[in-house]
Amino acid sequence: MLADGTWWEKKSGIEYGKNGYWKRWQLLRGGSADGAVEWEETWWDASDYTGMKEMGAQKQGRNAGGDAWRESWTERLMYASNDLDCVVERNAHKWAAQGDGDEWEEKWGEHYHASGKVAKFADKWGKTGPNVWHERWGEDYDSGGDACVKWTDKWAERLLPDNAREQWGDKWHEAFANGRGEKNGEVWSVGAGGDRYQRWWGEQHMGDMRVRRHGHSTTGEQWDDIAHMDTYYNPVPHFGFKLALDHSPQLRNVPLKPKEIKPDDPFGPGLDQL
Repeated sequence: MLADGTWWEKKSGIEYGKNGYWKRWQLLRGGSADGAVEWEETWWDASDYTGMKEMGAQKQGRNAGGDAWRESWTERLMYASNDLDCVVERNAHKWAAQGDGDEWEEKWGEHYHASGKVAKFADKWGKTGPNVWHERWGEDYDSGGDACVKWTDKWAERLLPDNAREQWGDKWHEAFANGRGEKNGEVWSVGAGGDRYQRWWGEQHMGDMRVRRHGHSTTGEQWDDIAHMDTYYNPVPHFGFKLALDHSPQLRNVPLKPKEIKPDDPFGPGLDQL
């Protein structure tokens, strides 16, 4: 503790679990004498005998002005339980709020499979005064390199002085494989008086330069035709398993807990010595 009452402490430890699980962690935290300011940071790495390796960190705190924040991230190398496909996973979560009530939050993840499958996603929202917005998106790629699903969903709202509410948003979804696929979307809004507008659209790509385009809306719009046009989609992610692994040397170097070898074990240390 310092002369002005400000304090801090540092801790570390090792935790053990089943199947050779161990986790090494460090914690650093502190605060002001009156408790108005507090902060904490934790780092760890972990592994077990299945080959799982993990690194992560968490941070959180608050200040005298009422602002608060927390964030975490993890990076994990593991084998999927259903098909033993090796996977590199990266996930993060951030949140912050100001003393005046403004707030935002963000989550995202990336999962890279040795088989070639990739999944990416994000979920964000924020609030500034009477305005609130949301955004979500995702991308999924198959292991064959010729199929993908992508989507996004955005919406927002505004609280008016008379407690009426305005809302609006748009979303779309596309799925393609082997030169064929579909795109679909929607735009919508709700006015302060409750009046609603919606407009839907879609495309069916048949793989032979023909595309059916169709849609309708709540105002009476309607269309349905066949157009001759190219079909374009990108089924190859910009980042894959090998790059994810190459970019994570610290994760690859997380050690396994040494196995205890009994003197009468006829197999000795086995693969643990490799």
